[in-house]
Amino acid sequence: MTDEEPIYAAHCAIALRDVQLLADIGVHHHEIGCPQPLILHATLDVVPPERDTADAVFDYVRIKRLAERLSLERVVLIETFARRIAEACLKDARVLAATVQVEKPQGVPGSMASATVTLRRISQPA
Repeated sequence: MTDEEPIYAAHCAIALRDVQLLADIGVHHHEIGCPQPLILHATLDVVPPERDTADAVFDYVRIKRLAERLSLERVVLIETFARRIAEACLKDARVLAATVQVEKPQGVPGSMASATVTLRRISQPA
């Protein structure tokens, strides 16, 4: 038996689910100017924290604040809404990938419309 450190690959994901929002969103004439409910779910692959401190991690509350801020703007597509949240999360270097799902309960009567966008950080060619 040796005293060497184990070799492992670490993966850490954080998630925030069921964020309730009202947003002016939609492509149809009757949707414009009429805020509709959205439900947002986000999962971020993040660099595992090396310290047990709040400043070592991406704060879940930031996801909610980003979504609340975006919900104040006119956005046509739920796909665009999801992409913008994912892009904003990836501005933090600790975030390696962002998967954002936006559900629109009133999008299609009798069903749940949703869109999911995943963006991953890739290294730039040398």
